[in-house]
Parts: sequence; structure tokens; C-alpha cells
Amino acid sequence: AITGVPIKEDPYVLYAIGDAAAEIAASRAAILETVDRFWDMTEKGQAVSFEQRAIGRRTQAAAAWRAVRAVDEIFARSGGGALQMKTPLQRFWRDAHAGLSHAIHVPGSIFHSSALTQLGGEPQGVHRSMI
Repeated sequence: AITGVPIKEDPYVLYAIGDAAAEIAASRAAILETVDRFWDMTEKGQAVSFEQRAIGRRTQAAAAWRAVRAVDEIFARSGGGALQMKTPLQRFWRDAHAGLSHAIHVPGSIFHSSALTQLGGEPQGVHRSMI
């Protein structure tokens, strides 16, 4: 702990851990609900509309960013020792941030497309292709 207080006795770190766990669980639940819904539709021979896919991609991108923000909250409270290459926490932090660098997690065009579609618009070009 960065304050010298054991983690189990630091109410602020415990709050951050609880909040991070809730954010990660909510992100996971949102992704699984979307996948389950798409799977069920596909099994029934139903087409997944562009709007549904756009909302699903928005859910996926938001969940990734939300989970990494939760990792950041924990990492920020881990002290300088967490930066050392010998600790697993630095690897988890780097892996999480590396994942966000992938084009599939860039929220701009995804959020643009999902909002425009829900407002009755028709995304074009890159805004359509990333869905």
C-alpha cells in the first residue's frame, strides 16, 4: 500500500477495489448479454440489424475502456513497486492498455455510428465499416 497501511485496513483502497470489481463485473455482464442475444437471434435464423450491431459494438468498446479504467484505479494505488518488471501488476496494466490500442476498441467512430443509427441516420464510410 502506498500509505504504509495494510490494504485490508485502508478504507480508500478497499473502496477502489470494490468499485473496480463492480466496473469489471458490469462490463463483463454487458458483453455476455450482448453475445447471448446475438447468439440466440442467429440460432433462430434472425438477422442482426446494423443498429443492433452498432449498439453491440458500442457496448464492447465501452466495456473495454471501463474495465481498463478500473485497472488504472487499482494500479494508481499500488505504489511505485508495481512498476517493476518483476511484478505481475505491471504486466496486467500494460496488457490492458495494449488491448485498448487495437482498432476494435477505438470508440470514436463506434459511438458516432451507434448514436447516429439510433437517431435514424445512416453511417457511411469508416463509421459503417467498423461496425
